[in-house]
Amino acid sequence: MKSATIKDVAKDAGVSIKTVSRVINGEPHVTAKTREKVLTAVGALDFKINAAARALRSKAAKRLVLALDNPSQSYSEAVQINAVLACQPFSFQLSLQGRPDTEALKASMRDGDLVGVVLTPPLSNDVKLLDALEQAGVPFVRVGAERGSAAGDKIGIDDRAAAREMTEYLLALGHRRIGFITGDANYDITRRRLLGYVDGLEGAGLARDDSLIGDGDFSYASGLSCAETLLTSSHPPTAIFASNDDMAAGCLASAYKLGIRVPDSLSVVGFDDAPFSRIIYPALTTMHQSIEKMMEEAVATLAARRSDPLAPLRDAVVPHNLVKRESSAPPMRPPA
Repeated sequence: MKSATIKDVAKDAGVSIKTVSRVINGEPHVTAKTREKVLTAVGALDFKINAAARALRSKAAKRLVLALDNPSQSYSEAVQINAVLACQPFSFQLSLQGRPDTEALKASMRDGDLVGVVLTPPLSNDVKLLDALEQAGVPFVRVGAERGSAAGDKIGIDDRAAAREMTEYLLALGHRRIGFITGDANYDITRRRLLGYVDGLEGAGLARDDSLIGDGDFSYASGLSCAETLLTSSHPPTAIFASNDDMAAGCLASAYKLGIRVPDSLSVVGFDDAPFSRIIYPALTTMHQSIEKMMEEAVATLAARRSDPLAPLRDAVVPHNLVKRESSAPPMRPPA
């Protein structure tokens, strides 16, 4: 029988994954009724909390903060689940926050309670926040940050290279008019993925065409809107590359609404390899980045820095890989 997951517990208890995480890590601000529902679900499903339970019993357990403020539900859920799992071997208690309160974190450091902070995009590139954490003496790891940038340890994939690889894949299929939907302009990965797209075009001798670029924000709704604009233009693309899977799903919906068959008349590709990308129709071609590996690396890095605060900063690159599914194909040839 398959072991129960934290997602199963959340569903059975009728609460969010974040709430389950708070309960199993013994955090405050959870009502007795909610705590009882979660613990009942844990027992009924025989959910193994292992290190989390040991951390709950141990007053010496350390707290790790996950800073998460991302509009993509699939990305946020994947980060939360994998962060909880990555903390378990170290008996770290995970605390989920939006924009961290640096003064509160500074006090936690003084009390010896805080291991550090894992920053996810766009917070991982917020210069004011990075400066405040450095001044407060709070260790942090930046997920998805610009490689080679100075502040903090960094974990992520090579977004520019990955976007170029996806663009080259579409070019190899025979596409020449490739639409691109950017993410939120406040995210550094938005710039890097756009650069990768342009790199791929230029490598094939094609110039950037701004009429083929839509300004999204990583949400499903923006993918829907941008795709409709691209597909109803006088010279529509034969393929659309969306900067994440949520927007790619919006592209598929827009194509369906307009009566455009995917992949017969339009190829759609995404980025992230979110769980839903395997089960939507048609199954989505996408660029896989391992959130699991990034969270493991981020938590392990903070654990190591607790032991050796003066160790050299890390700039770790997690591998990516193109996942080919049913949403991409060569462009349809015009009738003879």
